[in-house]
Amino acid sequence: MLCLLSAVVIIEAGGWAPIKDVEDPHVREVAQYVVSEHGRLKHLQLKLDKVVEGETPKDSGITYRLVLTVEEKEADTKGYTVVVVEENAKLHLNSFKNVVIKSESSHRAM
Repeated sequence: MLCLLSAVVIIEAGGWAPIKDVEDPHVREVAQYVVSEHGRLKHLQLKLDKVVEGETPKDSGITYRLVLTVEEKEADTKGYTVVVVEENAKLHLNSFKNVVIKSESSHRAM
């Protein structure tokens, strides 16, 4: 058993499966929430640029691990790996960490 992000998210041995369509409206909604919430908490003006890739646990689809590019006001676009849990139709941001995204062809940042 792998414990991820405290006791809130526990991922069984089934592991993670790639999200096939990161442009899916619900995936974009989750990503937009994460960027807005992080910006609110850190008092930053952030704008979602792109969902680069994503994963959900094979056993359930209520946790998302996404790689995003985010525009920061007065700064360059940066890459982030985020984890968000969807529970009872509500989203909960668990992690928002800066990552380096090398290129479109080799952007595996998780």
